[in-house]
Amino acid sequence: MCGRFANHIGAMHGWADILSDWPAQAELGFNIAPTQMAPIIIPDGCEVFRWGLLPSWVKTANTEFSTFNARLKTLAEKPSFQHAWQTGQRCIVPALGYYEWRQENGHKQAYFVCRKDGNPILFGGLYESPRQDAPGSFTIITRPSEGHLTPLHHAMPLMFDEQLARQWFTAEQQQSEEIAWLPYADDYQYYPVSSKVNKASNQGPELIQEVAPESQIQQGFGF
Repeated sequence: MCGRFANHIGAMHGWADILSDWPAQAELGFNIAPTQMAPIIIPDGCEVFRWGLLPSWVKTANTEFSTFNARLKTLAEKPSFQHAWQTGQRCIVPALGYYEWRQENGHKQAYFVCRKDGNPILFGGLYESPRQDAPGSFTIITRPSEGHLTPLHHAMPLMFDEQLARQWFTAEQQQSEEIAWLPYADDYQYYPVSSKVNKASNQGPELIQEVAPESQIQQGFGF
């Protein structure tokens, strides 16, 4: 799954044409959490939408139907996502990486997942446009984990490089699903980070810096 991510990416305009109209008013952060506003890319360009998709029938942003992740396998079955999926409302969510937690020695250890080459990740997602009763919103699609990411969590976000993201973004529905299920390249890494990330209000580049696992620190093997 993906419950927190960092989108504080420097020099976005120089990184890819797909980000050429990045909204200047968009706030970037090292600890983006559900219900917060975040920049995404939709067919009309870049927008700032609420993380947590609000289905087409809801009448308020404060709803039990708000969902920040959507399983790729059940997109066509879940009422919350059917409209966005069937109408091709796909979006891209640029990120530096995302956080995941794993139970270790009686506590949850936070990890940061990012590309090995340091380039941003492009998450695949779905969106609903703004309407009178609700803001624009989005969800990040997840799929079963593969390769060395499997021990970290059973699910991972749908992640693309720039070329594959363009193909998935513009493809017909059936083709986009085929692209989404392509095997993952071994381009990602993860490492332990500070428990400060557990609090959504905490921000700063130190959140994505590698630290010794808390279990080692407790045993006297840390810094």
